[in-house]
Amino acid sequence: MVRMGNLEDMANTNLATRKRRAWSTNVFVKQLMAISGIFFVLFVIVHSYGNLKMFFGQEAYDTYAEWLKGDAFYPLLPEGGLILIFRIAMILLAVLHIGSAFHTWAISNRARADRYTVKKNVADSYAARTMRVSAVILLLLITFHILHFTTATIPAGFDAAETSPYMRMIGAFSNPAIVVLYAVFVGTLALHIGHGTWSALQTMGWLRRNTQPVVIVISGIVAAVVFVMFMAPPVAIAFGMIS
Repeated sequence: MVRMGNLEDMANTNLATRKRRAWSTNVFVKQLMAISGIFFVLFVIVHSYGNLKMFFGQEAYDTYAEWLKGDAFYPLLPEGGLILIFRIAMILLAVLHIGSAFHTWAISNRARADRYTVKKNVADSYAARTMRVSAVILLLLITFHILHFTTATIPAGFDAAETSPYMRMIGAFSNPAIVVLYAVFVGTLALHIGHGTWSALQTMGWLRRNTQPVVIVISGIVAAVVFVMFMAPPVAIAFGMIS
């Protein structure tokens, strides 16, 4: 006959095992979110750098845009192959990143219901709330951005017969309202990237007490660089420096 004490030990062991599995799964999902987030940060930096070609004139910017859409790595890849592969990869990364975020959010909600769970500090809670709110705003603004510049579904504010990427930029940011909306978009993106960089480095185990100030500075620099590079062309267009 099994003793009551043995049953309790078995129950405690099973509970501990489930907790370890849940912890391991949550850490793995956080790492997936961190890795996919790092790829997005790299993409944003490269994208913002590419937009700076607006300062070199229409030919330079349109040639760059056409190179991305058609001739990049041709004939190694078929015409338009790079942009197709890139878009598929970005969609998969976005699904992975958003799915991981929802999983982490669900785990956090369940943890709050556990009275034995240690409360997070104020900074972590603020960062988590900021990331969730900014993520929702970004999804809405990214959808608008794609419809505005990628698919041209939303008019750019000039004659529809003119469809060059350079002129779409000129037409869009000649409208002060679009410049303000874009500033909100880029500001939200920079805030998300700043917190995301810090969180990703923490998840990957690179955040220690002695490295925390450096990581905070790096996160701030990355966010500031992204904001400045993205906003430079729209502000220049709005003030007539690019025409």
